[in-house]
Amino acid sequence: MLRSTERSRGTGPRATGKKRSSHRRARACPSPCFDLPDIRGGNPLGCACGIRGPPRYGIARIASQQNGPLTVGRGPVPRHVLKMPTTIGRLLNMRKNCAAMNMAIDEAILLAQKEQPRPTLRFYDWTQPAFSFGYFQDIAAEVDVAACSAEGIELVKRMTGGGTVVHGWELTWTLILPRDARLSRLQNPSVRTWTLSIPDAYQRIGECLVAAMTHLGIPAQRYVNAIDANAPNICLTKPAQHDVMLNGKKVAGVSVRRNRYGMLFQGYISLAMPPDNILALISKHPEVPQWVREQSTAIHAAGYVITRDALIQAICETFQIGITFLSGELSPTERARAAGLAKTKYAAAAWNFR
Repeated sequence: MLRSTERSRGTGPRATGKKRSSHRRARACPSPCFDLPDIRGGNPLGCACGIRGPPRYGIARIASQQNGPLTVGRGPVPRHVLKMPTTIGRLLNMRKNCAAMNMAIDEAILLAQKEQPRPTLRFYDWTQPAFSFGYFQDIAAEVDVAACSAEGIELVKRMTGGGTVVHGWELTWTLILPRDARLSRLQNPSVRTWTLSIPDAYQRIGECLVAAMTHLGIPAQRYVNAIDANAPNICLTKPAQHDVMLNGKKVAGVSVRRNRYGMLFQGYISLAMPPDNILALISKHPEVPQWVREQSTAIHAAGYVITRDALIQAICETFQIGITFLSGELSPTERARAAGLAKTKYAAAAWNFR
């Protein structure tokens, strides 16, 4: 901005008749812009709205090292780019592990939030069929443990609540956030952030998963009704508010645990329905397998040919919670802690059958 002394001496643009240079007077930026290193070239990013500099890369969507941030280019900037996140997180695509290690990795990442707060979005898979149970469930009362073992089904208790989840035919994901996480309020640009609450998170996650499936041509919707207290405690048959539905049946769910370290969200999206021999063991109640077939569905069962990687990519492009997730890996501390937890906790009867 021109100094007042220039105008009083008659040397400013108005006094001389010269055209004012565009860079001499900066207007206030109306969007929550920020400068970050360009992960491709090391140069600072331009302002998303173009006022502080030419727009280069918007980071309103999750970016991976393979694809990089969303290219914006010059000219009018799409609306979603103007709503920039202010937090950088970590994206992990970890493929297969046993049930105990999968749960141990999640807890190790959660515990690390105390020492190094870092939002983490993790996708993973299972080496063999598994049933995971909510924190308050009694595994021995829910299933025939010996029959599950004979069928090669691993049994593990989660830190999070909820009901029984069948693993091996779905995309499983985890979102870990620091205790004091604050997310951008994308629906109201005048308010940049708000303190995250569990209901806020459930709604935002449901909206993002629906957006990802819609992006793939799958007409998913959020469940907006109250939970059915009379339904069996099987996650596939008991939709909660903001779970994802397809053709009126549950296709995705999420459970949560919040403690002094942070917030842990564990979720799944069904790709295929488990075979009958697996469903037959999901409960000691003989009618439950039929309830699962009637009240839940999967992407492939509904006639959509979508791969695991395609679903991950769609989620990465639509998971707008005000955090930019960049591809990363577990730290040595997290790896060591996970190995210990897998052996001493999640593979132990003292935790699973307490």
